[in-house]
Amino acid sequence: MATIAPQISERRPSWVRIGIALAIALASDAFSFVFSATVIAEPLVISVDLVTAFAIWIALGQPAILLIALVAEAIPVVGMFPLWTVVVGIIAATGKLPGRGTGTTVASTTRTAPPPTLPPAP
Repeated sequence: MATIAPQISERRPSWVRIGIALAIALASDAFSFVFSATVIAEPLVISVDLVTAFAIWIALGQPAILLIALVAEAIPVVGMFPLWTVVVGIIAATGKLPGRGTGTTVASTTRTAPPPTLPPAP
């Protein structure tokens, strides 16, 4: 019996990339926390969030979870929460990049080959 078990490649970011992304996230969250209370600085905070999302996206290799974080950062009250740091922390703690096909799939389970077919009757 033949077994079929395809290779699953998991992308794990290096600790250097995680450190760079964490420094970017901490700086952005500190800036957002200080300037989110003022209405005048709101366009500046939004532009900093866009630059932060792009910089972390480049540093970690395009994880899809950053799009969710960017949308959440656009909500005024949520902007005071250190969301960028939490997202980078989740990626660092799990060691995986969510949204990139990592994890178990149906194709990764072991299957047996189908039974041989019989020739047609004469």
